[in-house]
Amino acid sequence: MDILDIKNKVKDLPEQEVRSYLQFILYRIALLEDKENSLVKFEKDLKEIFNEILYPKVTDPDPFGKSNYKKIHIQFGYPYLRQPLKELNILEEEFIIAFHENFSIAPIYSLDTEMGQTDRFDWLKNNLSNEYEIEFYKESLPKVISQVLSIPDNLPIYIWVSENANEQTALLFTLYLLRERKNNICIINTAALYRRMFEKKAKKYVPFFSGEIILKELQAIYKYSQENKQILSDIDRKHFEKEWLDLSNNAGTLRIWENGEIKVVSEDYYDDFIIEKAKKLIGKKKGFIMCARLVGEVYGHIFQYIGDGFLEYRVRKLIEKGIFEYEGSLEAMRLYSIKFNVK
Repeated sequence: MDILDIKNKVKDLPEQEVRSYLQFILYRIALLEDKENSLVKFEKDLKEIFNEILYPKVTDPDPFGKSNYKKIHIQFGYPYLRQPLKELNILEEEFIIAFHENFSIAPIYSLDTEMGQTDRFDWLKNNLSNEYEIEFYKESLPKVISQVLSIPDNLPIYIWVSENANEQTALLFTLYLLRERKNNICIINTAALYRRMFEKKAKKYVPFFSGEIILKELQAIYKYSQENKQILSDIDRKHFEKEWLDLSNNAGTLRIWENGEIKVVSEDYYDDFIIEKAKKLIGKKKGFIMCARLVGEVYGHIFQYIGDGFLEYRVRKLIEKGIFEYEGSLEAMRLYSIKFNVK
């Protein structure tokens, strides 16, 4: 395989997956300071990542047909659970289903149907810039739903969730998909367990999405959750199903996490905050600033898991309204700069 093939493979990877690989590589480099973690082990890990990216295994359309899996884990976002389970030597017997969607944005009405999925992806395609792999998500969601619906009845299901609108909305959707199933279901609330298990660190900061938690802490949360499992009652499951129906019937396209619950807000909810941050960044010079810099500044201060793509979409809306003017190409946030429109 030559350098061009490698470039093409990396180019086609979802952004969150690239971040996951980078996070793991940096973590392994940090461990080299410990004499127990050798260069040989580091080399082996890098070769595994190399093979995963360049020579991925063909996905089995029926992963449960010939398997001996003992548990199912459902998680949201890039597959952060893979490495913790792998290092605990249980990856081969505990299957991971990963939703790649960002459920905090876009329509979610009738999302378990083809019509609902089409409406959602039409919105994403029409509003997010071309740098986001909308077609990947369009193909991914039906496949993941199919995996969820094909889970054998005898396997316990563990749903990993944190305190943000993306994962909480995805939790409700998943439980709705499983409404007719008899599996035992446990919810692993990573934020709540983080506060309980890492009390000293949690006083300063609690990761607000599950994939942000470091490897050793995820492993500790996993072990604790297995020793202190709480199976959802039928009453709890009915309550979550009703929550999903109430939420999905709301036509809003932006959801945030506030005061311990999902809140549907208007699309322009962050527009004033974007303008405020732009004023501070531009300052007295009144010149152009890169859109990516503005989006990064806003995203770093809202403490919500809504994605930079939605914020960049709102910047373009502010351009349409004449509040900002731009130079460059609106194809991607890194390709254009903005400043205030002087009327």
